[in-house]
Amino acid sequence: MIEFFIAAIVVGIAPGPDNLFVLAQSATYGAKAGFCVILGLCTGIALQTCLLVAGVSALIAASPTAFFVMQCCGAAYLLYLAYKSFQVRAGTVVKNEEEKSPVKSEATISGRKLYLRGIIMNMTNPKAVLFMLSFIPPAVKMERPIHPSLQTAILGAEFIVATLIVFGTVAILAGAVKKFLLNSPKANRNLNWFSGVVFVLLAIALFLV
Repeated sequence: MIEFFIAAIVVGIAPGPDNLFVLAQSATYGAKAGFCVILGLCTGIALQTCLLVAGVSALIAASPTAFFVMQCCGAAYLLYLAYKSFQVRAGTVVKNEEEKSPVKSEATISGRKLYLRGIIMNMTNPKAVLFMLSFIPPAVKMERPIHPSLQTAILGAEFIVATLIVFGTVAILAGAVKKFLLNSPKANRNLNWFSGVVFVLLAIALFLV
């Protein structure tokens, strides 16, 4: 299963919605926030693995209606996050006419919310369902003494470890950029704008299957 782990590392490095999501959140809120998102994404992967073992993923992929509903839910959530990001950016430049000071904006967000963002991001992404179906089952070997369901669970665990390594590196690097620009209000506004744009593009990408 070493080959699968190496393949999972390569998949994690390749540009995709999840690592872009981690990049945007880490650049906006810092590395610690990025790791909260990563834990949420990994929880989503664990749940996706359970659905795969139970056969639910195949049913979703085979149902155009279910697939479309997932697309709509995922896009709606991403557009909501984009709205929040643009709203924060706008709030940082609006001046209070009486106090002549910037209106307070959401500079931080709780780890719990970021963790939930990661879970929702993964579970409402229909492409994640298709990916799990195309990536894990082919690596299951029927001739092995290990039951296929257990093999699937092990492969899912390997994928989670690979995700932690690759996405963790992304979070650390993006968090370092955030820390470097900490004292630059303009840079922080641009990071919020960047996050909003990423969310909009990810929402559009859900329908480009």
